[in-house]
Amino acid sequence: MTDSLTQPDTQHPRIVVLGYSPAAMLLRQPEGWEVTAIIAIGGMQEHCVEGYAPHRLDLIFDDVEVPDPNDMFQVHQAHVRRAFDELNGRSTNPPTVEHARAIIEFAHRVRDVGGILLCHCGAGISRSPAAALLCLATWMGPDREVESVRELLRVRPVCAPHRDLVRFGDQLLKRNGKLVEALANSIVRRSDLI
Repeated sequence: MTDSLTQPDTQHPRIVVLGYSPAAMLLRQPEGWEVTAIIAIGGMQEHCVEGYAPHRLDLIFDDVEVPDPNDMFQVHQAHVRRAFDELNGRSTNPPTVEHARAIIEFAHRVRDVGGILLCHCGAGISRSPAAALLCLATWMGPDREVESVRELLRVRPVCAPHRDLVRFGDQLLKRNGKLVEALANSIVRRSDLI
């Protein structure tokens, strides 16, 4: 568990990024007492972990992409996916700018809290790493986007942060695409290693 904790070079909580089951187990372990903040992300048909932390943000959105309104193929794909989901009794809710705003505001509120910030979603692969990246980018400040991505990958090496959530955060933090670019470049570098 220790290797997934950040050692901050600026004042902020250590970050742990996990899926639902490992997050629930952490909160039941002695280390769970160090969790002072939680960003819990569930979907329309997923639950967020139960457990107490003095600071908590619960968000409900699914791990689905937001279609680019200028890309008719993406819009069509999203329409087909939505129709298929509705036909099968499953509705999905993509992330919005408001979800990114809530994460950034929460990061500001817990910056000086200390302890552990637990970010969790269903698998700990897409949504919660994106939330953790927005927190890191908020805490580290402008022109440290590459460092923010490196820190996320140190904490959660196997992840693919939700691109749309990162894009929304990039816009809100006024990073002019630098956070999106740093993430894209890290994915290219990792794929070269395979």
